[in-house]
Amino acid sequence: MRKNLDPSSLHFWTAQKAFIDGIFLPILIGFGVIFLGLIALFIFIFWRTHYRLWLLGKPERCSGQVLERIKTLLAVTFGHARFWREPLPGTMHFLIFTGTFLVFLGKGIRLFSFLTGLTIPPQSIYLAASFLSESGGILVLLGGGIAIVRRYIFRPSRLDSKPDDRLKYILGFIILMTGYLVKSYRMALTEGTLPLDSYLWAPVSTVLANFMLIQSSEPLNDLLIWHRVLIHAIPATILAGYMVVSHSSLQHLFLSPLNIYFRSLKQRGALDPIPDFEEAETYGAKEIFELTWKQLLDLEACTNCGRCQDHCPAHLSQKPLSPKKVIQDLKANLHKRGRSLLWGGSVKKESDNSISGEVVSEDSLWACTFCLNCSEQCPVFIPAYDKIIEMRRYLVLMETRYPSELREVFRNMERRSNPWGVERKMRSDWAKDWGVKTLAEDPEIELLYYPGCFKGYDDRNKKVAIAMVKILRRVGVKFGILGSEEGCCGDPARRIGNEYLYKMLVEANIETMKRYRVKKILTTCPHCYNTLKNEYPQFGGDFEVLHQTEFLNDLIREKRLNMGRIDPTTVTYHDSCYLGRYNNIYEPPRKILSSIPGIQLKEMERSHYRSFCCGGGGGRMWMEEHLGKRISEMRIEQAMKLGAKVIATACPYCLTMLSDGVKDKGMEEQVKVLDIAELLEKSLSYEPKKI
Repeated sequence: MRKNLDPSSLHFWTAQKAFIDGIFLPILIGFGVIFLGLIALFIFIFWRTHYRLWLLGKPERCSGQVLERIKTLLAVTFGHARFWREPLPGTMHFLIFTGTFLVFLGKGIRLFSFLTGLTIPPQSIYLAASFLSESGGILVLLGGGIAIVRRYIFRPSRLDSKPDDRLKYILGFIILMTGYLVKSYRMALTEGTLPLDSYLWAPVSTVLANFMLIQSSEPLNDLLIWHRVLIHAIPATILAGYMVVSHSSLQHLFLSPLNIYFRSLKQRGALDPIPDFEEAETYGAKEIFELTWKQLLDLEACTNCGRCQDHCPAHLSQKPLSPKKVIQDLKANLHKRGRSLLWGGSVKKESDNSISGEVVSEDSLWACTFCLNCSEQCPVFIPAYDKIIEMRRYLVLMETRYPSELREVFRNMERRSNPWGVERKMRSDWAKDWGVKTLAEDPEIELLYYPGCFKGYDDRNKKVAIAMVKILRRVGVKFGILGSEEGCCGDPARRIGNEYLYKMLVEANIETMKRYRVKKILTTCPHCYNTLKNEYPQFGGDFEVLHQTEFLNDLIREKRLNMGRIDPTTVTYHDSCYLGRYNNIYEPPRKILSSIPGIQLKEMERSHYRSFCCGGGGGRMWMEEHLGKRISEMRIEQAMKLGAKVIATACPYCLTMLSDGVKDKGMEEQVKVLDIAELLEKSLSYEPKKI
């Protein structure tokens, strides 16, 4: 006799209830004990293999602004806010994550319905739970299929496939497919064809069931439930146990959300000063546990996806630096040193290679331009630059090991407060012909113009300073300069790793500015802007700081400038890293250029937050190029693909590096590199002017 075991029928639920009351309850209790045991094991291993290791790092405050942290966590975890920057991997991850969530939600609803008094759940609850589980499984299979094709067929160079990658795909596939097959087999034990509405709550299982419509007696239903329990429980237990006890990439399920929550909320790229500089016994990081606990969490949260590597200008220009490799090498060192703790030994007493120059090579450390592309592209907010600066600080301050050309740079900055070593009295020679007063001559000014070292000593950049002076005069702003009392802002020294020299330069500048009661500062250099605005407050220097693009854009918006048409030309704008990624100033430069009649603005492929570095940041301006291609030349090639006649910049580093790149490629006749202030000043006439 055929038995109607359609899950929508009352007979099915009566059979289920009898089975649950008789046999299934002990099994449920048994697996409940196993589940609780896995949770206890997870807590123990998390404490032993992760938390205890992090505690060995230096302290770091990452717990404030709770609402902001929760907001970011939800936006990135559920909304995939940073994943969509790459559509294919973003879609893949979204499908897998959302599908897994729906599967667990559906199974959880059914389990809760059974456990609340062990009563038969209403049919509507069962159908809803079934639909969630089935649709979730479809999404996981689609996402997993994309992942497998991408990883094992197309094989992007940034992905490193490991054995655990294959195992997680296999176990996940087994768990999902056995669920579909067992459910469809149970549904096939019906009289006649399945009802059409079953496609609505079990689309996959219904299709499979229609291929296997069979006859059976009721005891087989009990066997199917046993089978379903075991076939789900065994792979799920293996998968959960493997995730808990190993260093599998599956651990990102809990490490990545932790890292997102505890991410730094400080100004992007701002470096922390060395605390208690005079009393500290060591500077920077030689050993892995001289990093902070949050930096150690960064290492473990990295999933090796390689997005940082694909956007790193040093890596793309064939230099030995790969942010992904830096993080993974440090992570391997962390786990190696952590074994001592697991075996009951003392991690800190174990001798091991220095991470500064050995685990991470010196060539890799000195190749970094501090462009922030690594942290900008990482979906879970893992930076490499903060580890690199700690290793640089150790090499510079403790070992005095750095590129030989930097020795003279340090000496020049210490003696004459500029990297070239030119006499300080010559810093303001460019301003004398234009009658620009110093604060010593007229302290009653509304704006301090801080040109910086490039504008003071570099002939090409002096033209930018003069253009800015002309604009300031035209709008009637009362301004002044510090002249020979102005010193280097200190950015090169700090990014190279010489925090002691940086501190000395900062304190001297702050003392001078406070003596003249400076309130508001205008600078044309993003490096000066970022340092004065975001890092001087660490030393008591609180000033209102404006970059020239912010200031000029305000003048245009207020209609204080009357611009004439220049000869029509195609311009592309090169985003400065220290203006864009550091300070999120992307639109003001573009608004200025778009407002100049005659300019057709085109965007390079790598622009805005994806912009390519000029190669001069992080002290690279004063280091020789020995490895790979020149980053500046690669940027010129990107601009030339647009057919641009002018590359506009808003940074003296970019202006210098790109101008040198044009010369090195012999393209002076095809393209010019100009600062935005120069372009704007040329347009401040009613007569057409050639660029």
